[in-house]
Amino acid sequence: MEPVPCLGCSEFFTPRNRCQNYCTNPKCQKKRKALWQKQKIQNDPEYRENQKLSNNKWLSNNPDYWEKYRLDNPDKTQRNRLLQKVRNKHPGGTTNFPEITAIAKMDASKPFNIKMDCEFWLLPVIAKMDVAKFKFRLIPDD
Repeated sequence: MEPVPCLGCSEFFTPRNRCQNYCTNPKCQKKRKALWQKQKIQNDPEYRENQKLSNNKWLSNNPDYWEKYRLDNPDKTQRNRLLQKVRNKHPGGTTNFPEITAIAKMDASKPFNIKMDCEFWLLPVIAKMDVAKFKFRLIPDD
């Protein structure tokens, strides 16, 4: 068979059969399984109910999981709280800010004065994209 691009990583690979769309990379296999599970939950009410019961059972056996998780992951906790504040400002889950009047290119930016040793969270506004955290450091020319 001819090499085809993987739907997970876009790298070319030789599939074992015509139905194989993902390479053997564990990250790509994880994406494949997540997509399968998402579709299964949407289309199979029995599977969806079993997943719900299983999740509730696990949560009842691990009642302090989220408390421990927040203590062990302060960066993620801070990020989630920040994102929740953004969601709370926009009822119905919409993130269209009223001051935006036109759609700009994703890589467009405006110059502004900032302290150059800082962190920023990029939040999705118009296009569907994941939130990203960036760290900036000023590097002198000399």
